[in-house]
Amino acid sequence: MSGEYLARLRHSKHDGANGGRPKKLLSHILKIVSLLDTGSSEEVDAAYRSFAKEVELFKFSMGKIQIIGDTSLREVEAYLELQEELKKEMLRTEEDIVKLKERVAHERVVRKNKEEYAALAKQVETLAPRKQTEKDRTVLVEQTSLLEEQTAKQTGTMELRKKQFQLLLHVVEELKKNCNQDEEPESAAPTLDSVTITSGAATVSPAVNPDVEMGEADP
Repeated sequence: MSGEYLARLRHSKHDGANGGRPKKLLSHILKIVSLLDTGSSEEVDAAYRSFAKEVELFKFSMGKIQIIGDTSLREVEAYLELQEELKKEMLRTEEDIVKLKERVAHERVVRKNKEEYAALAKQVETLAPRKQTEKDRTVLVEQTSLLEEQTAKQTGTMELRKKQFQLLLHVVEELKKNCNQDEEPESAAPTLDSVTITSGAATVSPAVNPDVEMGEADP
């Protein structure tokens, strides 16, 4: 029900059958006027008293209506104030909801970080201590240095073998050339006696090729 309908209902209850009281007052006035011409003074007085009584009742009813109207206005004002307060409360509630959403998102991030930290802590617990890691690192560095030294020695040895092999190939080529030179004296041709191979290194006598000199390189 609307406020206007309630106000009309209240007014109708105190206004004599939906506004019938003013009609009664009019009928009393007409009755008094008619009695002034044809009626006795007692009848006129009785009609006047009835009219006065009806007027008092009408005033009382109007007073009630005024009180009801004032009450209705106060109720409307209170309703409007309550409506404004509800609007403000709704705005505060929306702000609280936004803050709570932000807080929930923050808490989720914090919880995720805690879970990741716990997982990392468990993983770290499975690893060796720092002292042991440093010790293992030192051992690995020493082993790496040793391997590098061994690799350098092996490389030097391979270079020496390579040079010796190249020299041997060179000597063989020279022997082939000298063997093929039939026109030259036999004394000028190199013989196997003039080639000596010692400890994997080949040397050539000056009679074969005085420009070739070789000594065993340091490994």
